[in-house]
Amino acid sequence: MPARIPMTERQRAALLALPDTETMVVRHHGLDAEDMSAIGITRTPATRLGYALQLCCLRFPGRHLRAGELLPAIMLEHIADQVGVDADVIAYFARRTPTRYDQLAAIKARFGFTDLSQPVRQSMMAWLATEAMPIVDGRILLDRLLDELRTRRIVIPGISVVERMAAEAMLRAETDLVTAVDDTLDTETRQRLDTLVDDKVHSRQSRFSWLREPEPRVASVSLAEILEKVALIRWTGVSRVPIDPRYDPRLSQFAREGVRYTAQAFQQMRPTRRRVILLATLRELEATLTDAAIAMFGALIGRAHLRARKRLEQRVAISGREGRDRLMRIATVLETISRAARAGEDIGAAIRDIMPLDMLDADAAIIRRTAAPHRDDVLSEIAAEYRTFKRAGPQFLQALDFHCRAGTATLRNAMTVLSDLDGDWRKPLPADVPLGHVERRWQRHVVVAGKIDRTHWEMATYGALANALASGDIWVPTSRMHRSLDVLLAPSPGATLQPPFSLGDPHAWLDQRAEQLDSALRGVARNLDGRDAALFAGERLRFPKEQKDDDGGQDEGRHLTLACYGMLPATRITDVLSQVERWTGFTRHFGHVSTGLPPADERAFLATLIAEATNLGLSRMAEVCGAGSRRALLRMQTWHMREETFRAALSCLTDAIHAEPIAAWFGQGHRASADGQAFYLGGPGKAGGAVNAHYGRDPVIKIYTTITDRYAPLHQTVIAGTAGEAIHALDGILGHDSNADLTALHVDGGGVSDIVFATMHLLGLDFEPRIPRLSDRRLYAFEPPKRYGRLAPLFGHKLNRNLIVSHWPDIERVIGAMRDRTVTPSLILKKLSAYRQQNSLAAALREVGRIERTLFTLRWFDDPVLRRTVTAELNKGEARNSLARAVAFHRLGRFRDRGLENQQTRAAALNLVTAAIILFNCRYLGRAVDEMRRRGTPIDPAMLSRLSPLGWDRINLTGDYVWSDRLDLDANGFMPLLVKQLP
Repeated sequence: MPARIPMTERQRAALLALPDTETMVVRHHGLDAEDMSAIGITRTPATRLGYALQLCCLRFPGRHLRAGELLPAIMLEHIADQVGVDADVIAYFARRTPTRYDQLAAIKARFGFTDLSQPVRQSMMAWLATEAMPIVDGRILLDRLLDELRTRRIVIPGISVVERMAAEAMLRAETDLVTAVDDTLDTETRQRLDTLVDDKVHSRQSRFSWLREPEPRVASVSLAEILEKVALIRWTGVSRVPIDPRYDPRLSQFAREGVRYTAQAFQQMRPTRRRVILLATLRELEATLTDAAIAMFGALIGRAHLRARKRLEQRVAISGREGRDRLMRIATVLETISRAARAGEDIGAAIRDIMPLDMLDADAAIIRRTAAPHRDDVLSEIAAEYRTFKRAGPQFLQALDFHCRAGTATLRNAMTVLSDLDGDWRKPLPADVPLGHVERRWQRHVVVAGKIDRTHWEMATYGALANALASGDIWVPTSRMHRSLDVLLAPSPGATLQPPFSLGDPHAWLDQRAEQLDSALRGVARNLDGRDAALFAGERLRFPKEQKDDDGGQDEGRHLTLACYGMLPATRITDVLSQVERWTGFTRHFGHVSTGLPPADERAFLATLIAEATNLGLSRMAEVCGAGSRRALLRMQTWHMREETFRAALSCLTDAIHAEPIAAWFGQGHRASADGQAFYLGGPGKAGGAVNAHYGRDPVIKIYTTITDRYAPLHQTVIAGTAGEAIHALDGILGHDSNADLTALHVDGGGVSDIVFATMHLLGLDFEPRIPRLSDRRLYAFEPPKRYGRLAPLFGHKLNRNLIVSHWPDIERVIGAMRDRTVTPSLILKKLSAYRQQNSLAAALREVGRIERTLFTLRWFDDPVLRRTVTAELNKGEARNSLARAVAFHRLGRFRDRGLENQQTRAAALNLVTAAIILFNCRYLGRAVDEMRRRGTPIDPAMLSRLSPLGWDRINLTGDYVWSDRLDLDANGFMPLLVKQLP
């Protein structure tokens, strides 16, 4: 069977199709003076048009014009217009067959076109061999081959020929890579790789499968198991194998496939291919497991502090309950002393008569400890957590290769000491034990009476290590998330080079912002006396309250909404997704990991999507949907559902929503809002770093979602319940793949930080949040506070101009990396915000953010339109959360999966299904409004903005997961609206 590139028939037909859009025709089929001179040699209008058509077809798509081929009308008219003939004369062309061939020969001779003969083909195969190595998608190589053939003016004989050439080049490149990499492996490494697949952890699980098992439970044994897996991967020796950088893209593709293969699938491969795919997979797993180990270590540190705080709270509560009795006893003692002294009696005997002296000593000690300074210090209770780190801590230090900045040398020395001690208390601390890394809050616990408290010193060192890893002061080269900051900001090899990013002259920028800041502050201070006195009371700037919308407008909008939704047809969620797929083809973006082909069974794929989105699960969905077995649905999830495929499909639906005419009434299309939605985790809750007291004792995760002002979802990510939302606020607006041109972002209080203010402004975007307790926030300026009169008490420290200027190049580099999508904003912002003593780059960005936050605060005070706009946009996100909650209703809305990858898949599926419902509603609401107008119902255009495409009353979400064999569709492919026929 000839080699082929995995493509659908539609994709294959489109490769050499004639252009059928105005943009394509204008780009490829323009005729210059030389072309017109050649065309003018022909005698009749028909032959002139035929000559031009054949010439244009040879140039693009690069093939012969076939006899009797149906030409796109726009192409024919465009070329006929340039030639100056009527397009209808094409009917007279080539009535004499030799005419077409004579013209073709003349065109080739005059314009230098050649056929793909054997010598030319050999030359192209040599070119393909160079191009194919870094490419993993054969369709990309095929597109490049077609472009190269057009550039060289080589006539493309047919798609099957060039497809076979590209497929052979891809196969040869893969074979060469496998041979080259396998040749670098020594005998011992090959044997160890084979052993990894063949060995069993127990009778039903291979060691390779054990490597891929998640460890979601926060515990020292989980950390130890992750480190054991890392050690096993290093034992194989794959980390030491030298790899040519040219092979990285293909090895990454091998790794994407390898993490999905079973051990049995590996055993059935050819030995050389098996070893190379295992090598790529294990290198990827090492990075994943290293990230997991670092995250687990940080979670253990967080859990230790959480437990210590709980113990402190319990101790304070107990002391509070017992305090009254204790104080009553002390009061009795004082009264006894006073009475004995007045009567001249023996005070000691009098006290012994009412209370043992041991009890009196105990009460005195408790009162002294309770009343002592820092009695609420959590670190006083941290020692009990040392047992978690006694063995796991040294294992963590010994298992990973830590690199550090010069400023963390003391911490690095302390880590070496801990690694050497290995948790053995028979080994004493060295006389010169490092102390420079110990934070001030730890010092009184670490140094007690001039001696080192080993327990607290070790816990302080582990805490400092967790902070340094989070901030990037210490990194692990084999990690994906915790690499050097320089590596994170550097473009990946082979990435498209972007124009250099520049913020301009820092002094000019600061002069402009300082002038604007000074003018805005003076304007507010000058106009303060003319405002309501209640707005400035008690040296606090209070903000005006917004007036509520008139009830009449709300009632009219509600009536319109009910009328429109009352006309929508009742349907199932299955049929909603089928219709949306028919309109947009969003499932074509879910390419297979290996082949890139879309799902072959549409209903099985949509059933899998619904199972994930509704939180039903694959097993239960397979029982009720009839679209496939659980194994069939699992194949769809495993091989088609990935972060990049969800992102591409979501962008497809986002663009479709924005293209709906009625969506323009919801917003202008350039604003976005982000908000977090909490989902409880099923199963018993364990105390750990992922538990948020705001949501009670049960553990939660949050899905942080970004939507546009037209209700179109842009992006989602899963974050821990305790994670701050601010560092994730930019991921959606900077990381989406849709065509939406977004210029403003709105968030609530959780997404606000000074660094986000700075980043948004420097990227040229507007950040307009709703800041909680805005009256308590400080203002900032470059000038002394007294310059601004009554506002003076509201100011914080004076802005540091020199700090910003000195770090301007670093700021440019960070902002440029975010703009070019070299690094995820949340990753870099997390590092900049992580350490307690903020590094100077973070401090500089914070100074920039304080400028922008002060300017925004003044706008918020003066501009009621801004306040209403922000509130309205955030309300859209809250309303969209209600739809998401309604979709993910199974299992009481609790996520049972503790693995982050499964949670991410569930969140992405939920976002995609809500996007499909929104598009479905937009299209049918638009038809309902058109029908109402056709019937003469007056509609106030202002009321259309009060419509919302978030309704689900007419969509059955609750278990009827079957597909209609035949939907009752009209001529336009829509279900009929629920309206009475006009007389």
